[in-house]
Amino acid sequence: MDLPRIVARRAGGGWMLEVNGLAPAYVRRLGEAVECGRALLKAADAPGADQGVQLQVDLGDELNRRVKAATQATVDAHRAQLQAAVELRETAAALKSQGMTGRDIAHVLGVSPQRVSQLLTQPDTRG
Repeated sequence: MDLPRIVARRAGGGWMLEVNGLAPAYVRRLGEAVECGRALLKAADAPGADQGVQLQVDLGDELNRRVKAATQATVDAHRAQLQAAVELRETAAALKSQGMTGRDIAHVLGVSPQRVSQLLTQPDTRG
């Protein structure tokens, strides 16, 4: 069963809520939207109101695209950071296998000796 959807759009200094064909409601803060939407659904005896709701923020085409692009950039940066950590761990292990000390590895990689110790003791987290 799909959760009831609340669509929030900017209106004046707050947000206009559309909830499954019910009369629109206004809230000042977006953080109030879910609670208000649930209350409207319960008052209308709408099915699924107790199961939760989906909040969809509609800022218009241009801002929706920008929000989506910014969110994707954050996800991509996180993935790149995870990959960099894997590479750093593998490189530290390769340098250690060549007989380098932790301090020398730290100097080569530009990290602290403590970080080298962490890298060499962390398990490989690749799937």
